[in-house]
Amino acid sequence: MIFADIAIPKTAADLGIGQNSELPPERQANSGNWTLAPFNRWSFQRVQHFTRTTRVPRADKPSALENNFQDLAQITFQDYSGQQCTVADMLARTYTDGILVLHNGKVLTEQYFNGMNRSTLHLIMSCSKSITSAVAGIYVNAGVLDTSAQITNYMPELAETGMAGATVQHALDMQVGVRFSEDYDDPEGEWSQYELATGWRESSDYDGPCDQISYAQTLTEQEAEHGTVFHYQSILTNIVGHCLERATGRRFTELLAEHIWEPMGAEHDLVSIVDSAGALSFEGGFNICLRDFARFGLMIAMNGWHDGAQLVPENWLQECRDPGERLVSAFSAGKYAETAPGGAYHNFWWVNGPPSGVIMALGVGGQVLYIDLENDFVAAKFSSQPEYENVEMETNELRGLEAIAAHIG
Repeated sequence: MIFADIAIPKTAADLGIGQNSELPPERQANSGNWTLAPFNRWSFQRVQHFTRTTRVPRADKPSALENNFQDLAQITFQDYSGQQCTVADMLARTYTDGILVLHNGKVLTEQYFNGMNRSTLHLIMSCSKSITSAVAGIYVNAGVLDTSAQITNYMPELAETGMAGATVQHALDMQVGVRFSEDYDDPEGEWSQYELATGWRESSDYDGPCDQISYAQTLTEQEAEHGTVFHYQSILTNIVGHCLERATGRRFTELLAEHIWEPMGAEHDLVSIVDSAGALSFEGGFNICLRDFARFGLMIAMNGWHDGAQLVPENWLQECRDPGERLVSAFSAGKYAETAPGGAYHNFWWVNGPPSGVIMALGVGGQVLYIDLENDFVAAKFSSQPEYENVEMETNELRGLEAIAAHIG
């Protein structure tokens, strides 16, 4: 049996990076570089140092997580290159900061790396979208937020943009035809400009819009018919967040605290990046501790139930897991089909093997919430990978988690 050679990534301490007056400038994390490697090894655990933020309060009493610790390190699987890899090696190779695995509601393993601990808040990137989805689902089920309504019904200021004519459901499924390129490697592209506009990063050369809505109003071109193609555009999650706040007349922080964060028994506050107008970064700016990430996943795995209370409507979650052939077909033509073959994207969740398979919240840099309802299995993983997207690392993460689920199932 041939095992892959591994190189252990250096920790932030090994790299000598951070914020310290004694550090040389090239090792200082700042508001212009914190989202980039290698500084993200340090900064993903300290986002409040670099951006405006707001908080969603934790519960008065955290819910218990019962332990049933097992050694999962030597479970093996075939990695992206075709070689055998252990779970321990996968965790090292994918720049893991923390992992927590639950089976039948009990913690099988809880591990921290790169200076992280159980109280550390970590940026979850686009896993934030799935938390946004859960709150939206509550109000869709209540008839307050209408997914068939056009976005401009809630946000008339977008009537002259490429989003005009698109529905809230189109946005939830990433099927809005507005021209917006989410190319993380293009420093002059829409994504980089959006980061600057929404306060994620700072640049002395930037003089454009300085909040989410003002930036969205600059997107005046439409390049595809709404509802026909899967085009992953993070800006759409912020649009849905604004629609939800306008439909309810309340701030999302209040809604999340009332319906999920406090009744779920979160042990730490959720911290979110906000723009200059105070709007939450629904698309990727949430920061939470690993145990609360797992608690959220467990609640989803229990069809929205926690401690005898229905927090998220079961029919909403069932719909999330069953995207239908049209969305599966659209997903298969997109660039993410290699990571989740036969999968789909629906209501801000990644669906692997619909309708009864795994649903996932995924964020760039190696943030994963993996939920296998049939096997009562949840895995929460934080990372600080050097690239926003890396198919090899993404594949190895998912195969490793699948191997754990199969081993204990």
